Amino acid sequence: RLVVAFVAEFSRGKTELINALFFSNHGQRLLPSEAGRTTMCPTELFSLADEGPSLQLLPIETRRREESLARLKHMPIEWSQIPLDPADPRQLQESLKKLTETKPMAAVDAIEMGLWDAEDPAERHLLQDDGTVEVPAWRYALVNYPHPLLQAGLTVLDTPGLNALGAEPELTLAVIPSAHAVMYLLATDTGVTRSDLEIWQKHVHRHANFHVAVLNKIDMLWDELRTDSEVQASIERQAEDTARVLKLPRSRVFAVSAQKALAAAVRGDAELR
Repeated sequence: RLVVAFVAEFSRGKTELINALFFSNHGQRLLPSEAGRTTMCPTELFSLADEGPSLQLLPIETRRREESLARLKHMPIEWSQIPLDPADPRQLQESLKKLTETKPMAAVDAIEMGLWDAEDPAERHLLQDDGTVEVPAWRYALVNYPHPLLQAGLTVLDTPGLNALGAEPELTLAVIPSAHAVMYLLATDTGVTRSDLEIWQKHVHRHANFHVAVLNKIDMLWDELRTDSEVQASIERQAEDTARVLKLPRSRVFAVSAQKALAAAVRGDAELR
């Protein structure tokens, strides 16, 4: 197996990039990535020929348990399982929407499970009048899907944004060392923010795996008042700055628009692609 993890802050377009790379032939988004809908739990995409296509979801309540995630993976009774039909894009899309599900939980339970911090001013507004907070419904997801690259042994890890509300950062960060390669996503319009750099230095760069920086959302720099060459020059400057700040070779920084690439593939627009 070759494990590639997609890691980033919230709303950098990780899931959209996975859609564009692997699922554009479905004519629509497969993994939910609309505005405001975000991956709430780490999602592992792979292909096992001896098992049918399926989505398996581990309830958030298992955070109370002492078993490791590796052990829980061998306890099928703990997982909610949904069969997937690769020939039915609508069924796939509806089923995979579960990845963004949240649920109300009593604040005391959310604190006990480390899903909410009452002392953090940035999280206090999440407390509802009835004493609950909204938390992810699922702790981890396994997607067994017959894609040629996955069938060849590729495993893709889609992680929640490390600053996504209610995320389980230790679980996200635990998958980074086990990955053979990390795709670290940034937004082209903002470049490397302070929080981007902090995550990179603390959790990504110090591990010896192969790193690639992906500057997503280059379409934010497309500007009708500037020539194509001027736009291209500003994208190139952003890529060079990113390489310098992250101490990566320029050849390992890729500037893309996942959303436009997906739209181009769906519409058959080779020039946009």
